[in-house]
Amino acid sequence: MSQEADTASLNSSLPTERKNALAADAATLPSVAEQRCLNCDSVLTGEYCAHCGQHVKHHVHSTREMFGELIEDLFHTDHRVWRTLKPLLIRPGWLTQEYLRGKRVSYTPPFRLYIVLSLLFFLTASLPDHHSESDSAPTTTATSPSAVPAGINPEVAAALDAVSARLPEKEREEGRARLYESLKTMPVEQQREVLNRMLNVCSPDSVGEVLPGELQHNERLLGICRSIAADNGREFASAMWHHVPQMMFFFLPLLALSMKVLYLGSRRFYAEHVLFLVHFHAFFFLAVTIRNLTQWLFGWIPGAWADVITGTLTTAVVFYTPWYLYRSLRQVYGQGRFATWSKFILLSGAYFVSLLLTLLGLVIFTALTLG
Repeated sequence: MSQEADTASLNSSLPTERKNALAADAATLPSVAEQRCLNCDSVLTGEYCAHCGQHVKHHVHSTREMFGELIEDLFHTDHRVWRTLKPLLIRPGWLTQEYLRGKRVSYTPPFRLYIVLSLLFFLTASLPDHHSESDSAPTTTATSPSAVPAGINPEVAAALDAVSARLPEKEREEGRARLYESLKTMPVEQQREVLNRMLNVCSPDSVGEVLPGELQHNERLLGICRSIAADNGREFASAMWHHVPQMMFFFLPLLALSMKVLYLGSRRFYAEHVLFLVHFHAFFFLAVTIRNLTQWLFGWIPGAWADVITGTLTTAVVFYTPWYLYRSLRQVYGQGRFATWSKFILLSGAYFVSLLLTLLGLVIFTALTLG
């Protein structure tokens, strides 16, 4: 039987709907026998390039078409972003298992997922809490300079305003009262010395209390201290927050080393532990992003019930996160409850140590860049 007869026989056995769909596809597609892919120059044999996957259609999109395509990509029910976020949130360890089994095309790549969710996390962490701001509006309590408490050096009391001025306005009165209480326990002569150090936190004597003696007169360190103290550390704190995403790229590999030690007998590669941590932190970023967005949205609504909802969600994230980590460990590494709990506790300790080391590095790096 000829090839044409085989094709005719095959077409005759197809349902009418399938025949119509094939005919429509053939009518809309150009002849691709002589066409080549504009991306890789391979011969086209269908609607998509068999070599690089680019679609045969290559017309220039209008702004409306590009926007429509973006909306379709984001909100299509079968899009892999949404197929990824749901199990990431409610199925601990499942995405890691799927990736290790080779099922990767259906889901967003782990590092891309981590980067996108970390960006969303840092963006939403900076959103203002309107409800809290309205509740904590500054109250105009007229406070005239109070009399100097007994036992306080009058000169020290006069200079105390310069120290309390560094505090936020709503905390100044309470801060001044705490300083008075602390100074009252000291001899009058010592009060002046303590206050001078508070006013000159970057003097060699003050720096020498927290640093080794050989660094007490290091001009580079004193200059860094002065630049930080110039605006009460606001620029330093902002710079630290800006560098936190870079810090995480050192933190995850360091923590993965701890997991490699904890699971020496599992015969798993170091990269598998990194993958596990990438998925776990992607979940954490997603959960906190949802919490931040909820708090921001409910911040526009007056009433105590909005605080109850956001507080409940915060509590849920706090308790759900460690349980999620435990379940992920059991799911991915397949050990019993006792072994998993033991390694969960050890991993929590390693988490704290790794975070402390990376935070120390972050402080040093940020201070050096400001200096």
